[in-house]
Amino acid sequence: MKSSRDRLFLSPNWHVDCRLIVELPEDSVVGVRFISYAITSSIALAAVLFTGWLAYRDLSLRHMIDDAEQRIEEDRWDVIEIKRLQRFYEQESDKVESAFTEMRNPILISGFVSEIGRTLPDKMVVDSIDWNDGRVTIRGGLRETSERASLLLGSYVDKLRDDPEIGPNFSSITVTGLNRSTEDEQMLGYEISLKLKPRIP
Repeated sequence: MKSSRDRLFLSPNWHVDCRLIVELPEDSVVGVRFISYAITSSIALAAVLFTGWLAYRDLSLRHMIDDAEQRIEEDRWDVIEIKRLQRFYEQESDKVESAFTEMRNPILISGFVSEIGRTLPDKMVVDSIDWNDGRVTIRGGLRETSERASLLLGSYVDKLRDDPEIGPNFSSITVTGLNRSTEDEQMLGYEISLKLKPRIP
């Protein structure tokens, strides 16, 4: 039995363990803190890149809008000139169409008006002569009773049909209106329609 006073023999590799296990860093290869930092940094970088992309798109769109507005402003005078030319061509086209219609008429307007004035009875007055689309409308008035006015208009229409300067140029000559004037009860308003025969080329 050994005595309590025997000396304690220590191995040469012995040392005091001073580690504080609770306070020591993790000894894993990739720490949890590093992974969380990496994920957070990736999200922040993605947000920055996305914001930059949105800003770039916004600036690009604004630049495109500015270019378009500048082009519209530059072309404004061209558009005004085009509209002016369109109006000019429309007016010239109307003149050509009017001349073509005039050429298709079998008689001259001046000659027709002169013939109407020559054949018009004394009691009849002409207020207007409208010449549209191959149809001539004569409007006027006369101071007669309804019966005598009807007879006078009928005989005048027959006279126009038999007239060698007027009759052969129209396919129909008819009385299309006869009514009492609202302004003068003794005045009857009449309307005579004449349909032109188209000129054969």
